[in-house]
Amino acid sequence: MFTIYFTDCALSFVPASDFVQREGRVIAETELTRAKVIKFFESCNTLIVPCSDVESAFERFASQFKWIEAAGGVVVNPKDEYLMIFRRGRWDLPKGHIDAGEDAATAALREVEEETGVKGAKIVAPLCNTLHAYGVYGEWELKKTYWFKMECQTEDTVPQSDEDIEAAV
Repeated sequence: MFTIYFTDCALSFVPASDFVQREGRVIAETELTRAKVIKFFESCNTLIVPCSDVESAFERFASQFKWIEAAGGVVVNPKDEYLMIFRRGRWDLPKGHIDAGEDAATAALREVEEETGVKGAKIVAPLCNTLHAYGVYGEWELKKTYWFKMECQTEDTVPQSDEDIEAAV
């Protein structure tokens, strides 16, 4: 199964053999274009695509986007508080693009430090990967983010203002 998030909406690719109707609108593989999905999201926030071959259907749909890879952290301090950033009117977790030649874990640590100013965070474990689609500068991107659980010993933060981050708490 693959799920792609479009802001507050979700598009899920599920095996047809396992498909059971649940909340959301069902869309056939044959209707699966970026334009149609975006149109459907005007009236519902969950789309389900039952597929005979989930991976192939996902790859065909993903080919309509520019592929981006990113990494980020779910960072907890000794008080069991989680690190969040506030950017462009939304609370989010720190993350960013993986640079050429960089692995996901290294990128996640770098991005957490750059976006929040938190130094010395340590990776505890990999968590999951997510997929997000969004339009930027007239082009649609599909971003795969590798998430890591991290620990830090500090509460000192400095939000990265040149990335439009207003707060890191």
